[in-house]
Amino acid sequence: MRWPNAISIKQIALAFITALMVLASLIGGFAAYQTRAVTQSLEQHNENAARSELTSAVQRLLKRTDEQAASLAHWDETRQQLVLPEYYAYWRDQRVYESGILPNRLVQAALYTRSGVLLALSSAQTDMPVRLPVRAMSRQPSSWMTGEAGRTAMYETFPIYIDERRQSLLGYGLLRLDFMPALLRQEPFHFADLASIRLTLKPGEVLPVSDLFSRLEFSARPDPDRLRFQKILSHMLLALFILLMVAALVGFVVYNRLLVRPLRRLSKDIDAMQHGRFSHHPSRSRALRVRELENVRRSLYEYQLQLRELHGSLEHQNREFHSQARQDALTRCHNRRAYEEDWENFRCEVKHSPQGVAFLLFDCDRFKTINDTYGHAKGDRVLTIIADALVMALRANDRLYRLGGDEFATFLSRTTPAQAKQIAQRCQSLLDASAFSDLGINEPVGISIGIAFCEADQLERIDDLPKQADIAMYTAKQPGRTRVALYGEDTERASQALVASRETSALFQALAEPGMIEMHYQSIHAMPGAKVVYFEALARIRHRDELILPDAFLPVINSRRLEAEFDLAVLNQVDADLLSEQLPPGIGVSINLSAQSISHPEIVSQLLELSRHNARHPLMLEITETSLITQMVEVRTYLDLLRTVNYRIAMDDFGTGYSPVRYLVDLPVDVVKFDISLVNKLGQDDRAGQVVADFARMMSDAGYSLVAEGVETRSVLHKVEHLGIAHVQGYLLSRPVPLAEAAASLVARTGGAARVA
Repeated sequence: MRWPNAISIKQIALAFITALMVLASLIGGFAAYQTRAVTQSLEQHNENAARSELTSAVQRLLKRTDEQAASLAHWDETRQQLVLPEYYAYWRDQRVYESGILPNRLVQAALYTRSGVLLALSSAQTDMPVRLPVRAMSRQPSSWMTGEAGRTAMYETFPIYIDERRQSLLGYGLLRLDFMPALLRQEPFHFADLASIRLTLKPGEVLPVSDLFSRLEFSARPDPDRLRFQKILSHMLLALFILLMVAALVGFVVYNRLLVRPLRRLSKDIDAMQHGRFSHHPSRSRALRVRELENVRRSLYEYQLQLRELHGSLEHQNREFHSQARQDALTRCHNRRAYEEDWENFRCEVKHSPQGVAFLLFDCDRFKTINDTYGHAKGDRVLTIIADALVMALRANDRLYRLGGDEFATFLSRTTPAQAKQIAQRCQSLLDASAFSDLGINEPVGISIGIAFCEADQLERIDDLPKQADIAMYTAKQPGRTRVALYGEDTERASQALVASRETSALFQALAEPGMIEMHYQSIHAMPGAKVVYFEALARIRHRDELILPDAFLPVINSRRLEAEFDLAVLNQVDADLLSEQLPPGIGVSINLSAQSISHPEIVSQLLELSRHNARHPLMLEITETSLITQMVEVRTYLDLLRTVNYRIAMDDFGTGYSPVRYLVDLPVDVVKFDISLVNKLGQDDRAGQVVADFARMMSDAGYSLVAEGVETRSVLHKVEHLGIAHVQGYLLSRPVPLAEAAASLVARTGGAARVA
């Protein structure tokens, strides 16, 4: 049957092929035109992004240099060098870096007198000018660039005043940094080509910082998006051409083999699928109609669109659910569930592919104190900053896991102990550079890192890595450590006090069982005459007929944060010793307390109870580790309360730690005990001895009672007596002994009571 309005399939095929050729030509021309426009736009955008990125990096470097200069100008130790430059070389080469003000050795510092002459010329740095230019000696910081033998240096001078009101000028400071290394290492560049960045200055040429941007040369990195776009477009055009040719060939084959009926049946089946039913009845034979081909195209397209939408939705939901189940809600790093899954997979993987493996464990130092002092909101923010710093320090494919609280972990594949330690040190550096002061936290926030390593031929020990890293981490927390410890034989020996050791067992047993803590007493003598006026109570632990000294159990107390519990046990033992009335009336007793314990109400309550002995034995509190005091107002309030019940307050180990003068001013202190390091300098006939002697006179004139600790030689004793220091203590006069022996020696020495200091 012939349909009058129907056209032949041959005509349709020819028209379709012609239309495909014309369409391909139009699409190709339009695509080429658009490709050129988009490519030019991407190139311009890439260049602008590179310029903006480089400008931002330079501005951040200049801002950080200004901040470093301002920090040095306001640092008390900087002013001290201009007044007494005796330790200037040490301050310049070590202290400025240890303090964290200068981040690394790329930045150097030097001090100059008010006339612009380099301080301490005999130990001056060869890279620093001997005299400042006249233009740099102003009341405001000034910066410039200069060419120096194939490299470019940036200098910034800043005035240093003796007071905060900037009335009296002490001298000048100068910061020097190698500009290009400092600029390129501060952060990765995504748009600017590192190899192309350069600033060329002739030797001796001086360039103001304001002209820096005009002299910087750079090139943008090749944009991978543009190359990818061109590649995709070329593949698309080729695929389109092939598709058109195949479609033309298929059209002719379909025509030659009379596939009209199968196409019509396919169209009906697809329609049935769209409506939820499928018909198996064959269609009636009839002439080809063009609408069936269009129906096939439309039906296939809609069906494919629905399937794609459904598949995309399910895939997105599965990915989001999987991500949320493995992510820590606070820090956005991986959680413990992800750690357990990844660690199991990682162990199986490395056993089939042997390689060096490292396990790193991170723990925030004194986080509980920070959390209790500043609140949980700031504590959470501290954890977030720590997590961000750790993620930045790790390699691209490494993952950070939060195991709980303030503890994080990661494991590294294909690494060496040196590389693992380098990553740990990078974590420390990034965290030291974090601005916790913006949160109002003035104490240093640090982390201790334990590293355990397993060689490729020892993978049977991989299951021990978490435990070994934990031991190394606690070892890193010990006093005097660098806060990064690699597990090994030395680490295992150093960590004996932190695991199931004799000292740990003895300490916990002593806290649980009264009587194991044994107090030894060292006499303090009044000058002149060396009369015993009171004793300092020093704690020991008696464990299985063996005496454990503080050097062995104090690291355990500090690492386990047991200061308050231990001090409470010490107070109970001192109370028992005083009740025994072995000491003659009038002899005082001095008790050591850690700074952390003063803010505990139960400690203060026990001290108030102990004050009943004041009538017979005047009591004194020696506050140690004052640099760890965070709740200054609360501690001062408690100390004022204790003074009302006749306690005297002494600052112990004066001359060690950080900012002792600040705590001397802020706390109600009656007695200052000079540390042995200061006392030993009194025996030296040099500037250091003169400084300590003058300081002792100044403290005496201010009304403080002074005690010289660690007097071990006659020459030091004579010097102390000549300075008028009221009391002395040290091995030259007596050693710490049990209470009975101390009382017996006192009776034998004096034959009577003594007065209180």
